[in-house]
Amino acid sequence: MAAMSADKLKLFRIRRAPKGGRKAAAPGPDVEEKILDAAEFVFGHFGFRGATTALIAKKASIAKPHIYYYFEDKEDLYRAVLERAMNMWARDMDNLDMTSDIQTILIGYIHKKIDFSRDHPHLSRIYANEIISGAQFIGSFIEKVSTPLLLDKVATLEQWAASGSIRAISAVDLFFCIWAMTQAYADFSSQMIIMKGKRQLEDADFDSAKATIVQLVLGGLGLEKSDKPTNRLPPSGPRQSRAPKAR
Repeated sequence: MAAMSADKLKLFRIRRAPKGGRKAAAPGPDVEEKILDAAEFVFGHFGFRGATTALIAKKASIAKPHIYYYFEDKEDLYRAVLERAMNMWARDMDNLDMTSDIQTILIGYIHKKIDFSRDHPHLSRIYANEIISGAQFIGSFIEKVSTPLLLDKVATLEQWAASGSIRAISAVDLFFCIWAMTQAYADFSSQMIIMKGKRQLEDADFDSAKATIVQLVLGGLGLEKSDKPTNRLPPSGPRQSRAPKAR
């Protein structure tokens, strides 16, 4: 399955087409991005029901009417925030180079997912709440964009397992586990902060999370973390011997 290009990702929208077209942009630099950043924070804290455009305008330090230059209503703004999150994740998955060595691919992906939880915790929480609520706004995106991208990567992992380069595993469940472990550092950060006796998670906490999750994933696949590229995707042909098990 061919990877999806960035241009194709842009074609799939979560926002609805506006009636009569979008209005002319309000004056001021990067107003739309300021609104989206503020909405990300407010929706992340209060959810869709608890958020208001008044709160979002206050957070963005703009007049409330400016929101309606860019967005039809609160739902349109919510859809735009979800679109921002889903496209970021889809591009990360689309850009995952499965021709490199296995360790480099998995380590890089885990690190990127933890970085997202650190840098965009509100987006992660908005996504989690949307899924828990039944994925009303993002179900079609998951079906038409996220799932084909995932299955493309799953097929490569299955090739690795078939060649003996990694232990046999349910590749799709491996990705589910990586997502669950990495996104927990955004979605459940309040629990971690309380239990660690901190005011907030620090860089050291995210670095520790990266190291721990990498160790768990590579160990489960029978791989050893190494500075040297190993276990590249094998060429088609006879099965290769299984890589040494992690000690």
